[in-house]
Amino acid sequence: MKRSLHLITSGEQSLPEILRVVEAAVRGGVDYVHIREKTRTARELLEWIEEISQVMPADRLIVNDRLDVAACVPCGGAHLAWHSLPPQMARQLLPANRLLGQSVHSLKEALKAEQHGVSYVLYGHIYATRSKPGLAPRGTGELQTIAARLTIPLIGIGGIKPEHVPDVMAAGCAGVAVMSGITASDDPETAARAYREALDRFSH
Repeated sequence: MKRSLHLITSGEQSLPEILRVVEAAVRGGVDYVHIREKTRTARELLEWIEEISQVMPADRLIVNDRLDVAACVPCGGAHLAWHSLPPQMARQLLPANRLLGQSVHSLKEALKAEQHGVSYVLYGHIYATRSKPGLAPRGTGELQTIAARLTIPLIGIGGIKPEHVPDVMAAGCAGVAVMSGITASDDPETAARAYREALDRFSH
């Protein structure tokens, strides 16, 4: 996951809209797509995976929360939210070669996730974001502390714009995750490319 760019679906767009976004974003340099659709049924998610895997490799598709779906279809793996099964249980359900990620909000949570076998962690929200109204952003301070203690990749998320990428990467992240910065753009390919170029330009 070195210098990886993750696109998270918005939960507000239809499958045809997301297909258009994903196809464009992949051309722009997105590495992974996380299907984060809390209101979709398992059957709907199966359709999403089947359709999206026509425009990008299935092994770069991550299913948010729904381990049952992630375990049953060709995909890259699953991502755990705070309300999901604990990672040590989730790991038993997923094929061994699948990624297992987890959202964390502190050093303690990150270390625990690593101890229980996750492949990577998402930490945020780093900057102010529309999806977390009223919650103060966490900034890059603790990000640096967490990155120094982990041996698994740490991905930054939350209000990240292309101009923020150098600071996020300098804190020790392996990549960034973006939702509205790409999904809400009129030109998802150009938006994704701005993040991709910022990642590729970064040097320690």
